[in-house]
Amino acid sequence: MSDIFLATLGQRPEAITVALDVLQAQYPIGRVVIIHTNPTLSDISRAYSVLRAVMERDYPQMPVDWREIRLADNRPLTDIDDEYTGGSYFQGVYNALIDYREMGVLHLLVAGGRKVMSIYATLAAALVFRGRDYLWSVHSPSELVDREGQFHIPPLMRDRVRLVRLPLRPIRAWQEGPPIDLEDFLQRQWDVRADFLSRLTPQQRAVALAVERHPHASNDELAKVLGKAERTVENQLSAVYGKLFAFLDMPAPPRHKRKVLLDLLRGEL
Repeated sequence: MSDIFLATLGQRPEAITVALDVLQAQYPIGRVVIIHTNPTLSDISRAYSVLRAVMERDYPQMPVDWREIRLADNRPLTDIDDEYTGGSYFQGVYNALIDYREMGVLHLLVAGGRKVMSIYATLAAALVFRGRDYLWSVHSPSELVDREGQFHIPPLMRDRVRLVRLPLRPIRAWQEGPPIDLEDFLQRQWDVRADFLSRLTPQQRAVALAVERHPHASNDELAKVLGKAERTVENQLSAVYGKLFAFLDMPAPPRHKRKVLLDLLRGEL
């Protein structure tokens, strides 16, 4: 099983081939996937045509897939300028990663495109990646970056080009499988409180909201407010905290659990 190199295309396509050359020296790259916006109407039109020619000329044996991202209604996507176009770009990158992840180890380069595109691509990777996959950025000296048309590393600069692996932890909340409704997923990101509360049972939600209303109450006092046994409240709070720290993808601290819960419910986290 060979590795898959995926890259987001921006106006400077040189970063893609430079990164590919470095990766090929370390990993068995067997396929390249170029993720791009509309190739004729967007600002990457020239980069697209130039890169296609370079890939055909310099990597004749390498399978290359050109993956165009379109709007959710299938119209051409030229840029990200609002939530709708951003969501469409995110979904396009996500779908590409899903389609290729069973074919081998994924190497995603996010050096190309605008910063907001890199952010969406990184978020998509967090939902799809497993521990074996890689997120990369390429760092090159300015004299190489500023040299248009330099698609490969000059021999004297090889030691000055660095492919940096970016730290990325897959989102545990989706370990049971990728989200089916990406629109719902994106909407939840705007309202973390509602997203977390939706993951609790009605009884757990009632306890969590009671903590919010009575932040200084003891478990015994919360039990009286809720009309439950103190032991029941303790068990339900324990379950709430377990879900809270799984939701936040962080280990539960031995202390201050209630403060973390309150910070999330108040929108301060």
